[in-house]
Amino acid sequence: MRVGYFVAGALISFAVGTVSSQDLNVKWIHGSDPCSSNTDVAFQVHALAEDTFIIRENKCINYEGPFIYLLFGNDTVFMQDTGAAPAANSGIAFPVRETVQKVIDDWSRKHGKTGMRLLVTHSHAHDDHTGGDSQFEGRLNTTVVGKKPEDVQAFFGIANWPNQQVTLDLGGRILDIIPIPGHEASSIAVYDRKTRILLTGDTVYPGRLYIRDWPAFKSSIERLASFVKTHEVSQVLGTHIEMSTTPGVDYPVRTTYQPEEHGLQMTPANILELQGAVSKMGDTPVRDIHKDFIVYPR
Repeated sequence: MRVGYFVAGALISFAVGTVSSQDLNVKWIHGSDPCSSNTDVAFQVHALAEDTFIIRENKCINYEGPFIYLLFGNDTVFMQDTGAAPAANSGIAFPVRETVQKVIDDWSRKHGKTGMRLLVTHSHAHDDHTGGDSQFEGRLNTTVVGKKPEDVQAFFGIANWPNQQVTLDLGGRILDIIPIPGHEASSIAVYDRKTRILLTGDTVYPGRLYIRDWPAFKSSIERLASFVKTHEVSQVLGTHIEMSTTPGVDYPVRTTYQPEEHGLQMTPANILELQGAVSKMGDTPVRDIHKDFIVYPR
């Protein structure tokens, strides 16, 4: 059974009893039509496991409705992305830092921790994933990694970009950092050895897989395919949902209401399917519709 409570403009949901690392049986907030009638919280926080949280932004703040991830180690909280800011001068509340800090404070009290370090990273540098950066910059015990490829390389210690994979220790919790440019130049995937989830940003998710650099994208998908063939991956989690529950059918761009949207989770088989599709295209990418995603060259 799942229950929840409201705090800081967010709905915190959690499981009563044991929380499975596979627990994604959740109905995400999915916007309204029109948004003037929307009564959802700004951010929905879902506990995937006791130390793993997924945050979904209200699509009436920004139609992108991105997902944000929090992974807790013994001394460091890894945060991927800061959300999509509302339009300037819209007057729409965007309490992303307040929401994240509440999750950290609650977790810290439960585990008898103080002074947890927050590491703010990005799946890639696009605005809909970096919109809340300013709320975290300059704050105590907080590091915000830069958005440029050279910033990402320097922070994680990647000497041979994009071919080198490196690890990050959160304190008893190891993450693998995998460069995957192609959608955007600084894109990375993150594999959590504890839950075996693979975070793939905007490179693999149930939606339109926009491609900016075709050779780089092809190479990145090859790296991801090689990774899932040699590692146990429980779930593949991206940063948007754009597909509907009807196979091969996506919601139009700028949709703010998605009542019948695809689940967030994908599988290693989806990555292998994508690898086969891009390999077949050779040097000329084309729009290619699949059940759970669409290859979408730009």
